[in-house]
Amino acid sequence: MLAKRSSVTVADRDSGFSLIELLVTIAIIAVLAAIALPQFMAYRSHAVDAQMKEDLKSAALAMESYFSDKKIYPATVAEIVATGFNQTDGVALTIDLTTPSSYTLTAAKPSGSQASFSYDSTTGSIY
Repeated sequence: MLAKRSSVTVADRDSGFSLIELLVTIAIIAVLAAIALPQFMAYRSHAVDAQMKEDLKSAALAMESYFSDKKIYPATVAEIVATGFNQTDGVALTIDLTTPSSYTLTAAKPSGSQASFSYDSTTGSIY
């Protein structure tokens, strides 16, 4: 009697990916992720810095607008919100009246390149 031949062909056995091919693909994806993730985190921290600086600029403008109306600088953030200042979510803003004619604003938010930025009304600079 003749033995029956298997109906499985060579093409049927080679239709999937081998374990080596899958491991190489996963390794390539891991290397690309290792390169991209730190860059993404740097972009994100720069975006947080930009948010804080923009809030400082907007708050300084609102402080000056408030001063032009009332001839005194406001002591709280709520007072400048009434003049049109829109605070960014997550950015903590504090006002420090150093003298009756000068102030310092500080904006803080975690995950920036530094913990906070400050605006000095006497110099007009953000540091």
